[in-house]
Amino acid sequence: MSALTVRRWSLKEWLESEAAWDRLLQRSDADPLFMSWQWLTHWWRYYGEALDLAPEILSFYRGEDLVGIAPLYRRELTRAGIVRTYSVQAMGVAWRDPYPLISEYQDVIALPEDLHAVREECVRLLLAQPTWTEFVIGCTAASAEWREAFSQRASSDGHYARELDRSMSYQADLAEGFGSYLKVLGQSTRRSLWGLRRRLAQEHGEVRCELLAPEQIDDGFRDLNRLHQLRWDKPAFGGERLEYHKRFAAELAARGELAITRLRVAGNVVSVLYDIRKGWRQYNLKLGFDPAFTPRLSLGLIHFGYAMEVAVERGVTLYDFLAGPGQRYDFKRNLGQTQRELSCVQIVRGWWLPPIYRWRDRLRRPLEAGHFE
Repeated sequence: MSALTVRRWSLKEWLESEAAWDRLLQRSDADPLFMSWQWLTHWWRYYGEALDLAPEILSFYRGEDLVGIAPLYRRELTRAGIVRTYSVQAMGVAWRDPYPLISEYQDVIALPEDLHAVREECVRLLLAQPTWTEFVIGCTAASAEWREAFSQRASSDGHYARELDRSMSYQADLAEGFGSYLKVLGQSTRRSLWGLRRRLAQEHGEVRCELLAPEQIDDGFRDLNRLHQLRWDKPAFGGERLEYHKRFAAELAARGELAITRLRVAGNVVSVLYDIRKGWRQYNLKLGFDPAFTPRLSLGLIHFGYAMEVAVERGVTLYDFLAGPGQRYDFKRNLGQTQRELSCVQIVRGWWLPPIYRWRDRLRRPLEAGHFE
């Protein structure tokens, strides 16, 4: 194969690259939602200027063929109130900043046969640039691969790799249909997801799961926030985040990829699921339900059952619950047959940052700290 060559896309080139980006994404194993041009450019329009970010979009070619993209950005910030940091991060996450939305499954986008080479070339290019002191890939399933790529090229004296913020995402395999999926669940989970539908109707009235039309998006988010407030004492989305999701949902609806559903019991909205469908995969971004409606039945689980059943009818074969625990127990573990471990990789470099972080990790989390030693 010919050698990889790299180009830095300008912001204008990136914002005009949707067709080429989507073609590469479809041929890659990168996440179809969080690594999509649509998601990342939307994230950038809301947070790029507000956080004073500078785009660093690296595109990789073999000859004239685009085989990889590393969507990065640069940012100057202060860590721990005193450490001035020149950070390079993957687009979609501003690590340790509570303001912007967080994306999952971060990585480069590349053809499967070029994935390793694109990561290696990305690392080589970064190491050749003297200005940054921190590189972060947040919420990724490829932590080991990124740490290995750096360990092969970076000196242990001047660099230190940390793996932090571990979490687990869970997925339901619906490839064989909703009925087959129910059969592999534990008895209690299957009963909550499917068996208690009839009891809910008998005790409280007609049960109906409705898929919202584009003109109902505002009402859907209003119900979601109301129900989320009842359970968590805060709305699901507020302010800038609410505007972000409402606009993004409108774009998704125009493409047939929005799947907001409301569960009505006796005509009243008691649960809302905010889902996004990308091809054969459906993601649950947020759930809100009335915790006081019936303490003996889980409205959330019943609603998930309806949503997955509808998803199968629309060609979905994988339902992704994403990362994050439940309020009382990790219900996603019971619903998903597969799981993916996620974490954040932070690479620091220089003559004083690596020793500081090594010392800090020895004091706080000696078993969790990743390093090149």
